[in-house]
Amino acid sequence: MVAGNVSIRDVAGRRLPHLDMLIRKGSAALMNVRTGRPTKLIEPVEQPGMEPGCLTIGAGAMAAGGAEVRRAAGVSQLVGGVPAGELWSCRTGTRAGRARIAHTEIIKMERINSAAAYRAKPGLLGSTLRAAGIETAVVGNSNIPGEPHAEAAAVAMDQAGLVGRGDIDSRDLAQPDPGAPYGICSDLDSLMREIDRALPWSRFVVVDLGDTYRADRYAEYCTDARARRLRGSAAARLDDLIGRISTRLNFGKDTLILLSPSSRTWSEIEEERLAPILIRGPGFGSGMLLSPSTRRAGVITICDVAPTVLAFFGLKPPAEMIGRPATSTPRKNAAEALLRLNLDASEQAQRQVAMRGASVVQSIIVVLATAALILGAAPLKRAAAWAALVPAAMPLAMLYLPAVCSGGLAGTVGCLAGLTALLLAAFGLALKSPMRAFVWLCAAVVGSLVFDLARGAPLISSTVAGYGLVEGARYYGLGNELMGTLLGATIMGVGAALAGGKVKDPPASPLSKGGDCASASPLGKGGERWASAVAAGVFAVVFVFIGWPTLGANAGGAASAAPAMILALLAGRGWKPTARGIGAILLVAAVAIGGLFAVDTLRGGGSQSHIGRVAELMTGGGAVGVLQVAERKLALNFMLLSTSVWSRLLALSLIGSAVLYRQGRRRLASGFLDRNENAAALGCCVGTAAAFAFNDSGVLAAAACAVFLWSWLALRFEARLTES
Repeated sequence: MVAGNVSIRDVAGRRLPHLDMLIRKGSAALMNVRTGRPTKLIEPVEQPGMEPGCLTIGAGAMAAGGAEVRRAAGVSQLVGGVPAGELWSCRTGTRAGRARIAHTEIIKMERINSAAAYRAKPGLLGSTLRAAGIETAVVGNSNIPGEPHAEAAAVAMDQAGLVGRGDIDSRDLAQPDPGAPYGICSDLDSLMREIDRALPWSRFVVVDLGDTYRADRYAEYCTDARARRLRGSAAARLDDLIGRISTRLNFGKDTLILLSPSSRTWSEIEEERLAPILIRGPGFGSGMLLSPSTRRAGVITICDVAPTVLAFFGLKPPAEMIGRPATSTPRKNAAEALLRLNLDASEQAQRQVAMRGASVVQSIIVVLATAALILGAAPLKRAAAWAALVPAAMPLAMLYLPAVCSGGLAGTVGCLAGLTALLLAAFGLALKSPMRAFVWLCAAVVGSLVFDLARGAPLISSTVAGYGLVEGARYYGLGNELMGTLLGATIMGVGAALAGGKVKDPPASPLSKGGDCASASPLGKGGERWASAVAAGVFAVVFVFIGWPTLGANAGGAASAAPAMILALLAGRGWKPTARGIGAILLVAAVAIGGLFAVDTLRGGGSQSHIGRVAELMTGGGAVGVLQVAERKLALNFMLLSTSVWSRLLALSLIGSAVLYRQGRRRLASGFLDRNENAAALGCCVGTAAAFAFNDSGVLAAAACAVFLWSWLALRFEARLTES
């Protein structure tokens, strides 16, 4: 059942008997309806709706689509004066056979998605079912006068664009109603007649009510009160149709799925972009839906729908489908829990704007502090040194912000600024020196993130620096922003803690006192070996927490951390770069990363993270698929370079670091950085480059890592100038 443009509030809590029964006796969830990014090839629409969502369900991967997705038709229906079946045959060079529905734009949709990031295959669900001998059918549409909306056909069509049975275009499917949106509503009696015709022949039937989609689209022409009444009427008609269909089904062997492939266009709640999905049938009793794609009860993705359908028929999803079959987990009062989760997710999406604002603030600090350190007087330099701690304090403030503030955007910004200032004041008063404060801030960041991952990431999943359900880029583990933060804080924090530089007031770190700045280490050979062992242990723990499938589950983060950490360790021991040495580093890093992939692969498809899925593609001969994933990551990164505010922070951090390093080397004849600091700086540079290359949103991860390098160079520059 397709009910377009509804939220969980439209189907839960309205005291509609059949919908209430479906929620009580079935399993429900919020569904992220994120699809492929629009391309220049798609036909633009004035009001986007179900087009990419229906196409994504039928592909099992994030598909891109526009107005062309709407134009499926019965084979005898005229399209531009030509029967749709003949037009389809003209464009494909084959005959439609006994199919009742043909999508005349199937070639265009294939081309759009073959050039898009995810290379989804429209109609893959229908082709997989047909190959197993399972007939499909589509009944109903969401037509608006003068604007066809038969995109539901994209859910059941095969890769040729054909559907075996059904009716999506007869005039009997709708009836005049002056009080309904656009003056029409679906004829439930006609819909049921067509459903009854399809059920004996088709084991997979898609029904599009249409009324909910029209009610949402019509809201822009109505008062808010009138729009609410129209939505209520559409929900009541949906409830009526659910009740009629339920009488035809035996829920001991049949499954009913009700979903919205698109979120509301008009909502009273800002950023309400999750859609409901309800399933009742074998294995889907009272509770919530759970998917390995999200690992969160009550949340699945739109890409999970096709694998769930295939699992019902005992079929394995093709490798091109990126979703996973959803299952049911028991939960009392699922409707109330989902209504609360929907509101929380919307509020978090509103607050996440603060994270982008934080990157702008850090960019400004990098520019002003660098200029003050190079050109300013001594008091201004000291102030700039304390300001250089903001990039280390702000992620810590973001992480703990949900514990002290859960309000809107304005309250979040105020609390974030206050908590950051409080952390700077506390560390400053306790440690008296910005350099020592940096070391302990890094330790606090690393310890907090590792501890939170060990607890299941409750803070990471709710912080504005983490990942949101609405955005849907990640649902578990460690996101790219905090991964970059953890990588930068670990490498630079360890390097700063082991620094052998002489700092008059006070020492450079809690682990080193006295000594000449250019010396190898003030710890002596035995102490140096002990310090290296401790550093290696810290690096190993952080690497595992970043990449382990049940912890951080961040493949790009693991690929970034391994070479960066190994290089920092070796350089700290006096290693000189050679071709053989670099090859050895890459080999050890590959072995470490390969171990994570192997562990996840052995866990099996139902519980694998995306790390294991990539490994499965490689071992299954899917090298082309792996290359496509790599190409998609790089394309997204280069796109973000020109559009994301994080690209500015990355560029400014690297430029500021280069300026400070050059000025430090030029002005300070006795040496600027000691060996441990140079090793950390080198490792951080490698980690920044690798984070950019190996992650979907690598610009974010790289910027979050690089700013820690700038912070330490700024602090060291000010301290060395003060000494000299």
